[in-house]
Amino acid sequence: MPGGDVIVIGGSAGGISALRGIFETLEHIRDRFVFVVLHRAPQYGGLAEVLQGFTPIPIHEPSTSPWACTPGEVTLAPAGYHLLAGNDRTRSSDPHTPIAQYDTGAGVRAHLTLDAPVLCSRPSLDVLFASAAQLVNSVTAVLLSCASEDGAEGCEIVKAAGGRVVLQDPDSCEAAVAVNAALRHVAPDYVADPNGIGRWLSAEPHVHRR
Repeated sequence: MPGGDVIVIGGSAGGISALRGIFETLEHIRDRFVFVVLHRAPQYGGLAEVLQGFTPIPIHEPSTSPWACTPGEVTLAPAGYHLLAGNDRTRSSDPHTPIAQYDTGAGVRAHLTLDAPVLCSRPSLDVLFASAAQLVNSVTAVLLSCASEDGAEGCEIVKAAGGRVVLQDPDSCEAAVAVNAALRHVAPDYVADPNGIGRWLSAEPHVHRR
């Protein structure tokens, strides 16, 4: 029950520029689910419209929680909320179970929370990455330019769970704090500038199943 592959992308300072570079070369995401977190203050809306100008791939901010995600589309964290990725849950059909049980499916949905900021940020990269590591789907974490270490620990968690880690080349980052922190603890599967990351994600041979 692998389901569609999940790509989680996070960044902060320089993240919009990096995402634009990825979208310039990301030709398709097929049946994959993409989640994006960029640090921003709660009052800063309109990011979905900005990012949509970079790509024909549909980009949505969840307006409710849980939010059913659609394969081939991007789910963007709303300002001021943590974004988590989770699998579908359906009531078990086992008639011998005396207490209602739920089965985990391969479908993907988004959850929003107002939990405390992590490393001074809400939404947090670590929160998204750590939630994705628990999915039954194959997961790739992409850490972009960021001025704090948010995302580095999340990359470790994804890697430990059998997922892949892709890092923006520190030399191409506006702020390389997060990727340098990740490099101290994780052997990445790929390191490149944003255009290179987009091409890598587009390549069918890189699709990996757990």
